[in-house]
Amino acid sequence: MNLSSVFQTWLNVLTHPNEETFVQEGEKPDANLTTALIWIVIAGIVAAVFGYIGSSLALNAQGPMMQQMIDQMDLPPEAKAELGALLSGGFMAGMLGAASFASIFITPIFFLIGVGILHLIARMMGGTGEFGKYAYLVAVFQAPLTIVQAVVGLVPILGGCISLVATIYGFVLTYFATKVAHNLTSGKAIVVVIIPIGILFVLFSCIILSTVGLVLSTLGQ
Repeated sequence: MNLSSVFQTWLNVLTHPNEETFVQEGEKPDANLTTALIWIVIAGIVAAVFGYIGSSLALNAQGPMMQQMIDQMDLPPEAKAELGALLSGGFMAGMLGAASFASIFITPIFFLIGVGILHLIARMMGGTGEFGKYAYLVAVFQAPLTIVQAVVGLVPILGGCISLVATIYGFVLTYFATKVAHNLTSGKAIVVVIIPIGILFVLFSCIILSTVGLVLSTLGQ
């Protein structure tokens, strides 16, 4: 795999968000599921590394504060020592490392699930695309956006803003990928992208309302 060629492909898609770009990408001989998974795994590895770095930096910064909170707790000395050991840098670093390693496998799994859901909705809307090529057209921008979000995540506040913009831009590119891969009209392609967003919004709203209700009920008791 030529990394320079891959980078140029990613850059071309990110800087030329239009149907013609995705049509050209879909005609390439390596526009298949295998290529998509390789790119997503690479993105997952990079995201895991930067995620571990960011979490370690945050842990080191908050370590003294956490120890101070433990010292102020009305607990026996033995309990404070055990709690301090549990929240120590070494233990937490190990946990962060395990979580980062797991994300390498979780990232492609979530990618396949997400693309699978979009693919099914597109087929229900009359789409005629193949899953492998569709996954490739999504991965061609999802992989670099995942890497960008992981890198900017190290920057407080600004990183979150950039990550939000990248997420919204990802929805726009998903529209083009869906329209081209499944040969859908603009309206149907928009519906395919919006339906999962709407479902996630409803689920998120239900979780928030349930949490608020539980807190209010607890405070009332």
